[in-house]
Amino acid sequence: MPDPSIPPNAHKTAEVPVLISGAGPTGLFTALLLTKMNIPCRILERDLHFSPLSKALAIHSRTQEILQMTDPELIQQFLDVGYFPEKVRFYFDGKLVSGFDIIPGSESHYSKILLVPQAKTVQILSNALEKAGGKIEWGWELVDTKVVESIDGDSSSSSWVETTVRKAIQGTNTRVGESTILGTVELAGEDEEKMYEYETIKSQYLIGSDGGRSAVRHKIQMPFPGRTRDIHMILFDGTVKSNISMEHFTFISGKHNRTLGIFPIGEKDKVQLVLKLGSLTPDQFEAQKSCPPSIEAFQQLLDESISPLEITIQDAKLLTHYRINERRAKEFSYRGRIFLAGDSAHVHSPAGGQGLNMGLQDAYNLAWKMGMVINGTAPPSLLDSYGEERPAIADEVIKLTIKTLFMEFGDGNMFQRALRRAFITIAPIIVPLIKGSPPASMIGLRYYENSLNKKHKTQTTPSGTGAVGRRAQDGSLIPLQSKTSNSTITSATESSTATRLHELMANPGSFHILVFTGDLWTDRPESADDLSKMAERHLAHWRSKWPSAAKDQHQFRVHTLTTLYATTTAATVTGGANPSMEKKMGDGAAYTDLKGLLHCRYNVDSKVNKKYPDSAGALVVVRPDSHIAYRVQGVGESAWKDVDEYFGSILSHPMVEQ
Repeated sequence: MPDPSIPPNAHKTAEVPVLISGAGPTGLFTALLLTKMNIPCRILERDLHFSPLSKALAIHSRTQEILQMTDPELIQQFLDVGYFPEKVRFYFDGKLVSGFDIIPGSESHYSKILLVPQAKTVQILSNALEKAGGKIEWGWELVDTKVVESIDGDSSSSSWVETTVRKAIQGTNTRVGESTILGTVELAGEDEEKMYEYETIKSQYLIGSDGGRSAVRHKIQMPFPGRTRDIHMILFDGTVKSNISMEHFTFISGKHNRTLGIFPIGEKDKVQLVLKLGSLTPDQFEAQKSCPPSIEAFQQLLDESISPLEITIQDAKLLTHYRINERRAKEFSYRGRIFLAGDSAHVHSPAGGQGLNMGLQDAYNLAWKMGMVINGTAPPSLLDSYGEERPAIADEVIKLTIKTLFMEFGDGNMFQRALRRAFITIAPIIVPLIKGSPPASMIGLRYYENSLNKKHKTQTTPSGTGAVGRRAQDGSLIPLQSKTSNSTITSATESSTATRLHELMANPGSFHILVFTGDLWTDRPESADDLSKMAERHLAHWRSKWPSAAKDQHQFRVHTLTTLYATTTAATVTGGANPSMEKKMGDGAAYTDLKGLLHCRYNVDSKVNKKYPDSAGALVVVRPDSHIAYRVQGVGESAWKDVDEYFGSILSHPMVEQ
């Protein structure tokens, strides 16, 4: 029976700075980041509860990094429940023809792919959101949304988003005849004679993170060009018994030109299976829209495809048809007020496990920009860089998944099948020779020069790993300490208090200014006190001019990286001790860059040029999403003024002047 306390078709109104439609991983992570920055938001979900299905599994190195920099406790929760597969194996016609160890990447502290079922991912993110003070509002679906613009009498104009949502008074929002095929992009139909409560929400911004069938994308009529592949795939999630190991990534090219992918989830005999069959026409797909395969039919397909290998289904949590779409929204923003993220903005093959990672990285790029604009410390134009940066990344990832799909599942062409088998056979020789991190790790994805990432107006900037737009490199550091009892400058032992640069960046919504001094303090001791005073003065100026909305957090943090070591005596530094040693983390505190590796990774010469001593070292500005935004050679007053000018070019006037 309907709830008598709720009148039929009741209609309420509300206001909130940010409305998020969709409480999948992307929406949850966006809400978490905004909440941590003290930006009020609401997150609505059409369903009544989380899906218990594994769905997306892979969490790649770059995503593990951003989870750690969001909250060190957050990444630890993922590591506690996750699983690190160790091998990849390929079978052809029932025989193991190739296998190799998954080699850890060399460019990140998080060097391996982590497998976590999506059900656990959303639960971890939901718990973190609740801990931060947010919550999911279940059962609400988006009915309509639009950008409203008002022109005032003084010719100034303002705009906002007006969104209508509804919640079924009884039952769920599932439609009769709604597609059960994963990967479809069609908007769900309507059911008649259902009673709802309605709410119209006025917000500064709307974020559509409501999946491939995004209602937000449909309502703003954003084109979603691309293609739907005619490959017929069946996705299984459940428990099996087999005469081969279920602990590794396994791909079986079997009979009838079918390929089976096996993806472990870290629990005994529980796996995801993806069976690639032949091709289906659009009409054949349509006929299967509301008719999932039976366990018996799927078991028969398995038996026919992989014999003499055996996989027996014990139980199934999910068994459905799957269609691969390779699509990307024409634009990721609409009139500067509505933004698309995750599968709402881009969909592609699940090969390589890029989808969930792309969504979380969309959120990481967007949330801090939106938070600063709402806080009044940045102009709305800062949000334009989201549309400048993320579509290009989506295009790059879609191309990568096309290649990965071929390697994992092959093609129907006999020549390509033979070519794939030949390459896979020699893979154990090739893979160990590959240096750095694999493309799937997403470590190498970068942004380029734009309205946010700026090269110095006169200096030549490096093109290596320390280039503008690159992911901020990580590395080991040791805090410098001053012992006044014996007037000796020391560095703590690496085993006791060593840290990593990314650990210093665990502060959502903050710019990080890295001060690379190299051996400047050894060569020119008097510079230590001067540098400390400059850092302190500029840091105080920026924090006053552009304050953070979050309590006990600052929007600007300074970290000093030097090659000064324990053997250096106090006599080499003005006043007997470096003032940076006494500062709090983020206030310019000094750290030893072990063996100068970070200087090298950021393309900073650690040696003082005797001919041009004022050019020693560098200031590197790292964005809140840990990409390099700007850099200038030198650490003197002119370099600090250049950084000040950079911040002035991307951030708004002081709040006190508004």
